[in-house]
Amino acid sequence: MNIQATQTSWAPRPYPTQTWTGPHGSVSEPVVEQVPQIPTTIRAVKDSQSPRSGRTLVICLDGTGDQFDNDNSNVVKLVGCLKKDAPDQLTYYQSGIGTYNGRGGLKKGLSAGFDMALGSGLGIHIKEAYSFLMQNYIEGDRICLFGFSRGSYTVRCLAGMLHKVGLLPADNQAQVSFAYKMYKDDTPNGAAMSVDFKRTFSQDVTVYFIGVWDCVASMLLSSEDVPCQESTDSRSSKVGFIPRMLPFSKSPTNTIGYFRHAMALDEHRAKFEVCQWQQQDPGADHDVLDKTPRARIRRWFSSFGHSSTADQNSNAKISPPPSPSHRESVGNVSGNVVQEKIGPRFATSKQTLETPTTTNVKEVWFMGCHADVGGGAVPNNERHMLSRIPLRWMIRQCFECETGILFNTAVLAENGLDIRSVWPVYQPPKKPIVGPSPRMLELYQKGKVPGLEKRAAALGVGGPLSSKTLDNEEIEILPEQVEDHFDALASINDQLVQARGWWILEVWPVTIRVMRKAKEGRKWKKVAGMNLGMHRPIRDLEPSMHWTVRMRMEEKKYKVRDRMDPEAIWSVVV
Repeated sequence: MNIQATQTSWAPRPYPTQTWTGPHGSVSEPVVEQVPQIPTTIRAVKDSQSPRSGRTLVICLDGTGDQFDNDNSNVVKLVGCLKKDAPDQLTYYQSGIGTYNGRGGLKKGLSAGFDMALGSGLGIHIKEAYSFLMQNYIEGDRICLFGFSRGSYTVRCLAGMLHKVGLLPADNQAQVSFAYKMYKDDTPNGAAMSVDFKRTFSQDVTVYFIGVWDCVASMLLSSEDVPCQESTDSRSSKVGFIPRMLPFSKSPTNTIGYFRHAMALDEHRAKFEVCQWQQQDPGADHDVLDKTPRARIRRWFSSFGHSSTADQNSNAKISPPPSPSHRESVGNVSGNVVQEKIGPRFATSKQTLETPTTTNVKEVWFMGCHADVGGGAVPNNERHMLSRIPLRWMIRQCFECETGILFNTAVLAENGLDIRSVWPVYQPPKKPIVGPSPRMLELYQKGKVPGLEKRAAALGVGGPLSSKTLDNEEIEILPEQVEDHFDALASINDQLVQARGWWILEVWPVTIRVMRKAKEGRKWKKVAGMNLGMHRPIRDLEPSMHWTVRMRMEEKKYKVRDRMDPEAIWSVVV
């Protein structure tokens, strides 16, 4: 028998099929690789086969002046990724402060401008989102909150309100304003009354996930929003030109499962101080202060004359990521003992059993200014933009935290995500070892990188792949890390350069954080003075930067100009 005559050979064809070629050139039936067809909807879990019960309520609150337009924020883009017609998911979107009046109408003229500038309608936005939850929540639902800019702060206040006064049963709209009044009452008597109010009228709910882009709290509270007295909790968020506080808006005692925060490295406007998850400043000065209004004003004026340019170093070291247990210990540091004592009074035994003892916190610094991280800095049709990097990162966090959110697969693909890495089993991303291929670099330099709108068809979402698509798959589908690479090379949109009017506030006296000189012990302190475009302070001793920041530092000589402790060590994360 002639072995050579009967031998067969492989004839490769594009993914996903292979065929046999016989000795006379005949072609057998194709052997299809066992790759499941990508569904039109995928759930944000680590394993698509895992059981899931209950609904997901997704609340999305936009940034100042943001709404659906030709330069959408990441909040709008996230809403665009969500499944809207599923019975087990409800979505609520609220346009940003300065866009509507709480009665369903858009704000116009001076009213809108005042609200955008000062954020005076905070209470309206909190109560509207609270009312949506009140009308739709049923036991077992999973609550996920997202926000950008002041919308991020509003989200955190909403979580604080749910923690302090609970969630009223449906059809109790008349009680919402009273519940908000109880929430903002930060007096000792108000705290005691809130406990009784929650026990009498409300149900306990847990916020499962909060995802925010560059949270800021630069607002002037209206008379409706101002707490009843100066808070004894230093971790209630401060807002406005004369700082005010709303309780439990930053507190780790909130009933929150996961907190994710994408922050802007290059933002340096005075009124855009990032509002991080509360933790003790490493090496901070924790002297007990007189918190009466008169004492606060006296300290504010007396701080003039202090130097606002202490010996600070932005060239911190860069290290590999520390162990997860260490990162969590940094992210979950507790601050003020007062709130930690009163916080558990608002929790029931059910919450104690079902809620993690500490919130899982991850805050990561990204390249760009405020709108480069939260979106809205450039038109929607720009092929490459910095804001897509934190958008994809946040969506991936939804999978890593198993939020159960239902996503439209095609829209995820069109935002640059590698669908096969999140479905059917989630695969954590890894830092790329090499950059884009020479061919892709050439296409990028010529401005001919394939558009994102073709990715869904190229992946065969909801249907089989065409032979034409297969032939061009390498061109049509850029790996997610290549998308990140090219997006990271986009321009930074600095409003102090593009809109000089912002400099008016740079010479307005504000409270700024500076580090004392080495001979004084290198502790962070607050002084009053002019910001003058000074970059943000990074107070964590092990802050996390996204890998694209390190890549741009190496390829485009990008420099982190934020003020840091000289002993701080960067952790590079993916």
